[in-house]
Amino acid sequence: MRFSKTLRYRLTAWYCFALAVVLFSFGVLLYGLVHYHLLHHHDEPLRAGAGSIIKILAEQDDCHDLTPHQIEELGKIGKLALIHEDQGARNVFYKSPELADGPLEPHLTKLPLKGGGSPQFETVLMEGIPWRVLSLPYQSRAGRNGVVRVVEDMGDIQETLEALRLGLLILAPVGILISALAGYWLSGKALAPVGRITALAQDIEANNLDQRLPHPGVDSEIGRLVDTLNRMFARLNTSFEAMKRFTADASHELRSPLATMQNTIDVIRERPRTVEEHQVTLLNIGRDVTRLSTIVEDLLLLARADAGRLAMKMEPVRLDWILESQVEAHQAQAKSSGIDLRISVSGAALILGDERWLHQLLVNLLGNALKFTPGGGQVSAALIMVGDKIRMTIEDSGPGIREEDLEKVFERFFRSDPSRSRNSTPGSGLGLAITAWIAEAHGASIQASNRPEGGAVFTVLFPPHPQVP
Repeated sequence: MRFSKTLRYRLTAWYCFALAVVLFSFGVLLYGLVHYHLLHHHDEPLRAGAGSIIKILAEQDDCHDLTPHQIEELGKIGKLALIHEDQGARNVFYKSPELADGPLEPHLTKLPLKGGGSPQFETVLMEGIPWRVLSLPYQSRAGRNGVVRVVEDMGDIQETLEALRLGLLILAPVGILISALAGYWLSGKALAPVGRITALAQDIEANNLDQRLPHPGVDSEIGRLVDTLNRMFARLNTSFEAMKRFTADASHELRSPLATMQNTIDVIRERPRTVEEHQVTLLNIGRDVTRLSTIVEDLLLLARADAGRLAMKMEPVRLDWILESQVEAHQAQAKSSGIDLRISVSGAALILGDERWLHQLLVNLLGNALKFTPGGGQVSAALIMVGDKIRMTIEDSGPGIREEDLEKVFERFFRSDPSRSRNSTPGSGLGLAITAWIAEAHGASIQASNRPEGGAVFTVLFPPHPQVP
């Protein structure tokens, strides 16, 4: 049962079935054509003989009494019978010697005539022997109606057709059997690389996704399959490595505040504390709980985004208004840190987006810029139309980003050199990952770079609203 389910078996079975249908159709067509041509091979001689008989009968007015010359001429033609009506009865008034006392003569007398005055061909089977009969109506000059019947033995045709049938019945199964064996061998040879690929693919597991299948060296279906599988393994390896890093980083980020809270609780339990000390301890625990909640919320947000469960309400919004609102909201934080927060907007910027998530994007970018900018520094937010895009930039005068980290800052849990931060709480490393997701959901591109004079620049290119000329 398992063998019948293999692709090799099914290919061979379908090949044999198709070949059997072709051979059967070809055999029927060949047999029909041979039968037709052999059958009608006698028609022209019979037609010529009938014409000669009519000419012989026309030598006198009435054909009832044939002259010796007519009998002699009729004897040269072959097997024939002349039938005419005599007082309403059909009688044979001449028959060739070959038909004398034969079983065919009575049948020729009774054989009906169809088709009016046109020649009629038919095949008559007598004692297992087929006869080809031509019936040709005639009328003598005296007005006597009759029928000329010329016959030909087709026993040689029967033998030829029987030999052809036997040959087809023997050769067709033998041909199908040979084709089945050859097809099974060829399909096995063609599918052998698939078997090797399957065996190698089964050996590739989660811990060795960096392995690749060997290419057969030819640009065939198998070669393209190997290329596709290798690209799939590469994507799986990349995703698996990213998942492992994500899991490790998430575990680390969650473990740190939990360890801090556990240490704090252990210290409290060592000896009695004053009310003020308990308040300070609870305040520290509260900060760790807030940090844990933020990390968990960000993780849940990214998980729902990856699953496609976060639907955005896209509608025309003014990006310049959102930028001005967020800059205004961050002014108090900037002043408390001694940072000059500026904004530059060239005009109205209408895009298609979700206002809530666009606010979150700016909260992350502005908060990130203020966090890494030292006191006395500057953060600039700008919005300008460049070509067919709306360019929004957030610049800071902090230490900038290492060149090797520019392509990594949007990865989850990634944090650049801790010295870039001006405080001891650099964050969880999820803010910029969320920012990149929001930009992508709006059809925008985001890029990180450094200013020549120092500091980081985050550039977001938005497509304008379709109705904007």
